[in-house]
Amino acid sequence: MSNFIFVKTLVVLISCLGLVAYAEERVPSIVYTKFADSGPEIWRVNIHGRNNRKIGEGAEATWSPDGETLAFVSEVDGNKDVYMMDANGGRITRLTSDAAEEHSPTWSPDGSMIAFNSDRSGSDQIWRSNTESGSWGYNLTKITQDTHHNRVNNFIAWSPDGRWIAFEADRDRDDPEIYLANSVDGTNQQRLTYTRALDEVPSWSPDSRQILFSSDMHDAPQSGTYDIYIMNVDGSDQRRLTVTPGMASYPSMSVDGEKVVYTYQGKEDSSSNIWIMNSDGSEQKILVRDGTIPRFSPF
Repeated sequence: MSNFIFVKTLVVLISCLGLVAYAEERVPSIVYTKFADSGPEIWRVNIHGRNNRKIGEGAEATWSPDGETLAFVSEVDGNKDVYMMDANGGRITRLTSDAAEEHSPTWSPDGSMIAFNSDRSGSDQIWRSNTESGSWGYNLTKITQDTHHNRVNNFIAWSPDGRWIAFEADRDRDDPEIYLANSVDGTNQQRLTYTRALDEVPSWSPDSRQILFSSDMHDAPQSGTYDIYIMNVDGSDQRRLTVTPGMASYPSMSVDGEKVVYTYQGKEDSSSNIWIMNSDGSEQKILVRDGTIPRFSPF
């Protein structure tokens, strides 16, 4: 009888440990890029700054809508392409294979497609690929082609409602602005910012009503002092969330809309750190030292 009780207790303990491990995996988490001597690495940390660990080689990791897969960029044999892997670092799949450089992957809300930047057509444009390989491989479709002056469209983000892709483009002079394009075919492109500043790296609020971005509009042009801003999807009500002497960039909002993570680098610092704050800009603090391009999990 005592052996039975021992075995039963052991089974219960193992089950509880499994539940704890699963619960830890589902705590809101952030993936980010860390630069090591051997090259960029992908790391993962939870919202409390705990369980910080390396999960793979590469950069610019971003979550699939179900939180099970990451899209990321990796340079193999001198060529940057988009890859996918399990969120714990296993089972790597190559998505693109081209002599051009690919970067900035972003998932469609249903997980069936990934949009990314590529200069395969001569300038950096937005392309889209399905995530399931068919008999002819991965289907590629170009979303934007600014044929008039062939300027760069990059640093893209797919809206959670599936309607739009936000991106930055320097179409009239050498200062990027934030734009929108229809996610299906790139039509109905709309410019959202009109400043002499560098308005960059847009990302979305979970309700698709607002866009976060980085800008130096508060200072002299090209001052190198960037802060995090937020605006409505039509470009109205632009508000500054951070006030820093350095460079705040790459914002990402949590799925509940309560927190924002971002990269911050002081003017005298040699490396960037990951910071976290409330979505109104309050309670700013360091989450992880030595990291950049953070992306919140969808859970």
